[in-house]
Amino acid sequence: MKKLIICIFTIVIVISIFYAMIHTSRDVRPTAETVLKAFRVTGAEAAASEIYVRGKIGHAGFDENISLSFLEEIVSGIGTWNDADIPAFCPIDTDFARGHEINYIIDENKKIQMTMLENKEPETRKTLLISLFDISNSPELQKHAEVVTSVLDKYGIDHEINISITGSVEGKLDDEEMTDIFDKAMRSASAFRVEGISDNGLVSVSAFSPQISETVAAAGKMVNLNIAARYNALENKTYIWIASPVITTEY
Repeated sequence: MKKLIICIFTIVIVISIFYAMIHTSRDVRPTAETVLKAFRVTGAEAAASEIYVRGKIGHAGFDENISLSFLEEIVSGIGTWNDADIPAFCPIDTDFARGHEINYIIDENKKIQMTMLENKEPETRKTLLISLFDISNSPELQKHAEVVTSVLDKYGIDHEINISITGSVEGKLDDEEMTDIFDKAMRSASAFRVEGISDNGLVSVSAFSPQISETVAAAGKMVNLNIAARYNALENKTYIWIASPVITTEY
């Protein structure tokens, strides 16, 4: 009997730890911190950052009014919502989907775009797309990611999130300098290289970091950190992109 009680107690502990790990894996803050830390060790100056979300809404009634309330909660958590500033609504109606797009300027550095699409085929869930763009040189990735995901969770919206930051260093980096920057970023994230390319001036590495919970499959391998660099001759700058799980911005 005593052994049975110990066994049951052990199982309960294991299950509790398992659920704690699941809860932790949903926390987006470590991902944002890892991306920002990896970027900072490169020595690049931040030029822009983006939090991109793709969500699925299973319940009905998410109309323009609810969309506006949803947007207001995100904006209020990031900056200040001004009732005098009316968001720009743009209706969407195609052969396959209908919906609306909302654009709102938060401040001189930040803006948000939200798109709601409903497939015209029956019994399909609505798609929610959010892009929070920040051009400040001191992005608050952790705060912004937490605000966005907390509102998504409040509304019960299943979602995937992509976090990216772009910056630059002066001049053209030689191969040794480029390797050093990539190595520093990888070490800061405790990441190991999965695959990489070097094509027409673009260097890109896909990696896996145990500090980041979310992963995507690339050529049958799991990755969650993407680092890229390219020299811009017109500006005489080398641009650096770091994102999790992948870079979605054009480079």
